[in-house]
Amino acid sequence: MDSRLIQDLMALAPNLGLLVALTALSGSHANSLRRKPLVDAIAQGLIFGFASVLGMLVALEVEPGVFFDGRSVMTSLCALYFGPVSGGIAGLMAIAFRLFQGGPGALGGSLVVASSVALALAARREYEPQRNPPGPGKLFAFGLVVHAAMLALLMIVPAGAGYRAVGRVGLLVMLLFPLATVLGGAILSNREKTALALEALKRSDERFRLSMEATGEGLWDWDVVRDLTYYSPAYYRVAGYEPGEFPATGDSWRKLIHPDDLERVLGTNQACIDGARESFEIEYRIRAKSGGWKWIAARGMCAKRAPDGRALRLVGAHADITPRKEAEEALRANLAEKEVLLREVHHRVKNNLNVISSLLSLQSSSIGSPEEAVEAFRNSADRVMAMALVHEEIYRSPDHSGVDMGAYLEHLVGRLAQIHPPSPDLRFELDAGGVELGLNESIPCAIILNELVTNAMKHAFPEGGAGTIRVSLRHPAEGRVELAVSDDGVGLPEGVAPGKSHERGRLGLTLVGLLVGQLDGELAASRESGTAYRIEFPLRPYT
Repeated sequence: MDSRLIQDLMALAPNLGLLVALTALSGSHANSLRRKPLVDAIAQGLIFGFASVLGMLVALEVEPGVFFDGRSVMTSLCALYFGPVSGGIAGLMAIAFRLFQGGPGALGGSLVVASSVALALAARREYEPQRNPPGPGKLFAFGLVVHAAMLALLMIVPAGAGYRAVGRVGLLVMLLFPLATVLGGAILSNREKTALALEALKRSDERFRLSMEATGEGLWDWDVVRDLTYYSPAYYRVAGYEPGEFPATGDSWRKLIHPDDLERVLGTNQACIDGARESFEIEYRIRAKSGGWKWIAARGMCAKRAPDGRALRLVGAHADITPRKEAEEALRANLAEKEVLLREVHHRVKNNLNVISSLLSLQSSSIGSPEEAVEAFRNSADRVMAMALVHEEIYRSPDHSGVDMGAYLEHLVGRLAQIHPPSPDLRFELDAGGVELGLNESIPCAIILNELVTNAMKHAFPEGGAGTIRVSLRHPAEGRVELAVSDDGVGLPEGVAPGKSHERGRLGLTLVGLLVGQLDGELAASRESGTAYRIEFPLRPYT
C-alpha cells in the first residue's frame, strides 16, 4: 500500500513541476500584455489550456480511462485570476482533449473541468484578486472546495471505477492538489501584487509629474562631489530649452546665471554645502535659449552630508517668476507715475485756485450794485465750471495729460445751455477737428470759450429769434491752433473790443484779451453779419 502511494505521488510530481513552471511563465508573459486586457485574457487562456493538455499527457491512470492530473488546478487558477474569457478558453481546451482521450471517465473528467472553472469564477467575485490578491489561507480553502467537487463528480464514472479511484488516491489528491493550488496561486498573487504596486507607482509618478508641470517647476538633483546633476524636463523648458539640450552638470547651471547674480547665488549655495544652513530660497536670473533673461525662484535643501558635515547631495526645484517680476516692475513704474501725477495734481490745483482768486479779484472791481454782485457771482460760477470740465476731460484721458476738445465743447455748451436756457430756435455748430490740448492751453481756452459762447447766448439775439452760434478748433498749420467763435446775431456794439475795455459789465472780454496774451496768441474780431472772433496761438508740448 505504501509502495503504491509513493508511485502515485511520483506520477503526479511532473504535473506539479509543470504547474509551477507554467504559472511562472504566465506571470512573465502577462507583464508585457497588461495594457491589452483582451489580448492578455486570450493569451492566458491558451497558456493554461496548453499546460492542462501537457499535464494530461503525463497523467496518473488509476483505473482504465480514469486519469488524475493538474488540469483542475490549472483551469481553476486561470479562471480565478484572469476571468471568464481566460477560464473559458483553458476549460474548453482541457475538455476537448479529455473527450479526445475517451474512456469511461471522459464525461466525469470534463465535468471536473467545468466545475473547476465555475467555482473559480464564483470565488473571483468574492476574492476580487485583481484588486486584492488572495493569500495562502484563501487559496488553500479554494483548492479544497474545487477538488472536493472533483472527487464527488468522479462518482458518476460507471462500473464503480470512480469509487475505486477515489478510494485509491482521494486522500493524496485532497492533500497535494490544494497545496499545488496554493503554490501556483502564490506565484500569480505575487504577480498581481507586483503589477498593482507598479501601477500605483506609475500613477504616483504621473501625478507627481503632472503636478510639477502644472506648477511650472523644474526639479534638480546635484551630486556635489562629482558636480553631476539630474535636471527634469520641466527644468530645461523653464528657460525655453529642450530636455538634454545642455549637459546635466553644475557647471552648465553656473554658466547660465546672470553675471550680476552669480556671486550672490553661489554664496547661498556654498553656505548650504558648508553646513551653515540646511535649505535656501533665492531669486536670480538665468539666460534663456532666446538670449534674454528669465527670473527664477529656486528652492533647495541638503539631502545628504559627509561625516565632516559637508553636503554630498543637494536637491530642489526652480520656477519661472518672470511674469511676476515684470508685473512688480510695472507696478513700481506705475506707482512712480502716480506719484508724479499726484504732484502734478497738487500743482494744478494750486494754479487753478490762483486763477480763481485772480478772477474773483477782477470781478470784484466791476461790482457797483447788488444786482451786479449777483451777476458777478453767476459769471464766476460759469468760469469755475468751465475749468472743472477741463479736469474732468483730463481724467477721462488714458494718460491724464491731454484734453479732447471735441468732447469738452459738447459738455461745455450743454452745461451753459442748462444754466442760460437759449431760445428754441437757437442752433449750435461745434467742430473741434480732433484737436487735443495740454492743461496749460486748455484752461485758458476753456475760459475764453466760456466767455465768448456765454456772451453770444446772452447778447447776440436780444429778441430771442432764430440764429446760429458756431464754435470750431482746428490746426491751420503744424504746431498752431485756431479757435473761432461766431454768431449771426446783432453784432458787437461799436467801441467794444476784447481786451480793450475795462468798463463795468465788460470783464469777460477783458479776460479774453488777457488770456490770449497768456497763450502768446493773436486775436481778431469781426462785426460783419454778426460777431466773429478768431484766435490763433502756438501749440506747446503737454506738461
